[in-house]
Amino acid sequence: MNTTKLYLIRHGETEQNKSGVLMGSTDTPLNDHGRLQAQTLRERINALEVDSIFSSPLSRAVETAALVFGDQARIVTDSSLQEFHFGEWEGMHFSTIAKEYPEIWQMWLTDWEKTRIPGAEAFAAFKYRVISVVEEIVRTHPGKRVAVVSHGGCIRSLLAHFFCESVAKGYWKFKVDNATLSEVEFMGELPILIRFNYR
Repeated sequence: MNTTKLYLIRHGETEQNKSGVLMGSTDTPLNDHGRLQAQTLRERINALEVDSIFSSPLSRAVETAALVFGDQARIVTDSSLQEFHFGEWEGMHFSTIAKEYPEIWQMWLTDWEKTRIPGAEAFAAFKYRVISVVEEIVRTHPGKRVAVVSHGGCIRSLLAHFFCESVAKGYWKFKVDNATLSEVEFMGELPILIRFNYR
């Protein structure tokens, strides 16, 4: 049986990642350290050959994909792979959110799927769009090696979906760092975690 390999890559660091500002679906670029992280990951996985590359359309993900796989690589962007939209929390520091929205913040940390952030995307819709598009990518690329360059929340959701009882119970069990690779191998429909947070 041919195995399908899925390489999940989180974008490199941005200034907002560094300072603890929540950007979600707001388009922010990599900082210099983030570009260095992506270049370092490329050097670490330079023997990695892929058949297809998919990316969130946000610039921090597209730039990471180009740095990891080369300027000539064909990168297909899909809006379903972009980070969760945090509504009123976009552009706010974590400490400010905790102070101005204390009840919602605590609820989000413990029951993120059911928490309704003002003006934000519904978590159920976020989870559905991310998981659906990646499962479709895997289904339509049997026996291939596919890279998906995305965001921390997206990759957490996918790993929790593949390897935990539910996304809600597994989401916070995965700390996905900037410019890291997590590799999932599919034996038919069975997902096997080969590497996690590799850099």
